[in-house]
This record gives sequence, structure tokens and C-alpha cells, in this order.
Amino acid sequence: PSAAGGEPSAAGGEPSAAGDEQTVQERWGWSPGTVAAGTGQALARIDPVQVALPDSVARHITRQTAILYFSPTCPHCRHAMPELNTLGALQPDLAWVGVASSRATRAQVDEFVAAFDVEFPVVIDTDRRFARVTGVRSTPSLFLAEPAPAGATPTSGDEVPAGSTVVTITEAWLPYTPGLAPVIVLRRNAVERTRPDGQVLPPDLFRDFQGYQGTRACAACHSDEATSWALTHHAAAYLTLYNRQRAEDLQCVGCHVTGFTGGTVGRPPAFEGQGGFTLGDHASPFADVGCEACHGPAGPHDGDPATTPSGATSPEATCAGCHDADHSVAFSPEKGVPHLDHYAAVGMDEDALRARLDALADGSAARPLLAFPAGPTVGAEACRSCHKAEYKGWSRFAHASALADLDEDQRARAECVACHATRVSVGEVGASSSLDAFRDDEGVGCEACHGPGGDHVAAPSATNIVGLGRSCPECVLEAICTSCHDPANDPGWDLHQRLDALPCKR
Repeated sequence: PSAAGGEPSAAGGEPSAAGDEQTVQERWGWSPGTVAAGTGQALARIDPVQVALPDSVARHITRQTAILYFSPTCPHCRHAMPELNTLGALQPDLAWVGVASSRATRAQVDEFVAAFDVEFPVVIDTDRRFARVTGVRSTPSLFLAEPAPAGATPTSGDEVPAGSTVVTITEAWLPYTPGLAPVIVLRRNAVERTRPDGQVLPPDLFRDFQGYQGTRACAACHSDEATSWALTHHAAAYLTLYNRQRAEDLQCVGCHVTGFTGGTVGRPPAFEGQGGFTLGDHASPFADVGCEACHGPAGPHDGDPATTPSGATSPEATCAGCHDADHSVAFSPEKGVPHLDHYAAVGMDEDALRARLDALADGSAARPLLAFPAGPTVGAEACRSCHKAEYKGWSRFAHASALADLDEDQRARAECVACHATRVSVGEVGASSSLDAFRDDEGVGCEACHGPGGDHVAAPSATNIVGLGRSCPECVLEAICTSCHDPANDPGWDLHQRLDALPCKR
């Protein structure tokens, strides 16, 4: 989808003429035309509200002004400040005033001002008049305000109290959360404005879209795509690391976030340079594998697809940068792309959406990228001649006798046999789950974990079998094992403990 209004996006560039070299936009599959579904709502003006603010605040509102309501000790407020400072730098025609909550002390405010290089005036809402008249309850919250027309009265119909002045509230972000700054930029850039130096800024949605913006910015207009993205494993990528206490593991984090280039907390991620994820920032708007991890910083809206942190210069190379042999099973773009349907959520009812989100959160969602290549199995005996030591260890292990360990009633139930035997064939779409679909000559054989071995037996090669020797335990091995060793059937199962016990490991 293109920029709002169906006009060519900031990526620009007409399709190349016949015989010409492909443009970067064509290489990445970008083209103008279809307006993103949520664009109208994202840019819609809201009805302004006239509010009588205390003069201590209102006297600072002489042009469009951002009013930041905050608590100097609030961790959310402190976390948001680097992004808000960058918002102020990007929009120099926007004045600022801070309103500290009533319990704040001057010493706390002074520390906050010093810590975040605050250059705007800060008023303490000692008598809570600001909070009462605006109804604000959470910190941080952000209002956009401007002087009210002459003679304006409060929208509420109340009298203007002594010591108050009516101003116009044009927008309110209650609460303000990281990732909203680009949305505010987008909305302000949609209308003509005049800078303090008198320069007229014509409407240009993406004038300030340089570097990573975050998925919330994309979702403002691309609402269908954002909802569909939320149903993918990309949207839960950071959670999987956090739950395994690997969120600060440099070997892992780059493929579970957007725009990570090695920075740590203390380096503002926001918009400077390329920006992107900062190590240790668990509330970052760049956590998870967001839109820009695949589409590049700001997508097509900055006029340059740039390169992802992996150095990829095409969509296919971007996928392969993370979905490599150590972290996937026989990955190819053809295998992965169908699971990134940008409109998968369209038409889904609330129950279906909730079920999918719950499955992603609890880890029970299917992982189709770990599916083995399709093909018939040949049985563990076919592996024996080359893998003598591994076969010997396997034959003495519980996997080998798994089918024999079932009693007569269990042997007649396909749901039991499925985790105690090896399939006759693997990877077929719509494969049968009847008893006939499983081999009766072995238990959980080599191919139950390594995929079909026919091609490998015919022409032994590391490229035609899932070796698993270098595979990431959490990314690949855990999913293979827990297809049977789930909480219902093996509640005490521990990944690394069981891997250490495997007799066939190298």
C-alpha cells in the first residue's frame, strides 16, 4: 500500500523502462496505488475542546503547544523522554510546557529536568486544578493545545474560574506510550504549518520519516496489515526470548527485534540515524520482528529501502538473515512467505482472533517453519550402516521402545501412537492421522526428529537431511521435542536436561 491519498509514496521513482535496471522500489515490491485501510482514521481531525486551564499553564500557550503531564519519578515518564525530546527536535514549531503531578516536589522536578535535558518550563499542579479540568489520570499523558478564539467559553458550559484562561485542546494522548511520536509527526505533517522562522511547511506526511519508526507508526494507517501481523510469530518474537531469560543475549536478540545494531540502554533509539531497538529496553516500540525488519527503516516512506541490520538488500535475503540453517528447518522464502499473509485477519471474528493471540502468548501456536520437507521415511535400519554409534545409542534409549511400551488399548489409538512411532511419510499437506499413517516396525526413530531420510540414504549429504547438530535448542529443538513432550503428557520435561540425556547426540 502506498502513501495516503493514493499518491506516490516518498519512495518515489517511476517503474523502470523496458531494459532498464530495476529500481529499488521495484526490487522490494513497492508501488503506489492502494490507500492503506486505516489512513482516513489515522489522519482524521478531532473536534477541538475548549478548556479553562490554570493561568500558570495557559500563559505558556501562545501557539500550538505540547502539554506533557508527568510525574518525575514515574518510570514510564522517564522511559518516554528520549522519544519526546526527539519529537520536539523534529517539530520545532511545536512549543512545550510540562505539568508535574501534584505530589511532585521541586527537587524531583529539578532532577528530572537535569536528567533529560528538559528545555521547556515545568509547572507543578499543586492544587490539582489542571488534572481536574482535563480529567487526566495517568502519566505520562500528552495534550496538543493552542490559544482559543477570542470570546471562547469552555465546551463543558462551565464558568471560567478566576485565574484561568480558555485554550483549545486539539489532541490528547492519554496515556502517552513509546512509539506514538511518529504518529503525532504524521498527523501534524498532514496539514500546512508555519515554523517559528516564518517558513511555510506544505503538507508532507513523511517529511520526518528517516530511520526506524516502529510498528505503531505503521499500524496507524496499515491497520489490516498490523492486525494480521499480530497473529504471526514475528509479533511474539521478543516474548519468546524474555520468557527464556535470553532477552539480552547478543547471539539471539537481533533476530527477535527490529533495527538492533548493538546499542544498549542509555542510547536514545527514537529517530536519530537509523534508530531501532536498544538492548535491555523491554518496553521498546522496536521489540518483536516488526514491519521494518522486513520492509526496511520507514518502509518506502523515506525514499530509500536502505538495508536491514543484517545487510540484506532484498526481501529474500532479509528472511535468510535470521531463518538460516541453525535456526530453521529447511527454510526457503517459498516456505515462509505464505505464513505472512498481510490480510489474514480480515474477516476473522473476535473469538478466532483471541484464540490465535492466546496460542501465541502461551506457546501452543503451530510453528509451520519447523516442518520437515515432504517425503517417505525409510526407517532407522537404513541409517545404521553409516551412523553405527548413533544407532547403537538410540536402540538402547526409550525412543526406540516407545511403540512397544504402549498397551493393547493405547496401540489402537492413533493419538497415542502419534508420539510413540514414526510416520510413514512426512510433510504432506492434509496427511492422515490414522494408524496406517505410522510405521509399525519401530518406535520414535531417527526420522521422527531428523525428517525423511530417503534422499539422504540414496545420496548422503549434509544438505538433504535435517542434521540438528548445530541447531539452536530454543529455536528448533524445543519445538520438535515439545510436539510430543508437552505439559499435558510430560509436565516435568526440561529441554536441556533431556538433550543432555540423548544417546545419539554428537
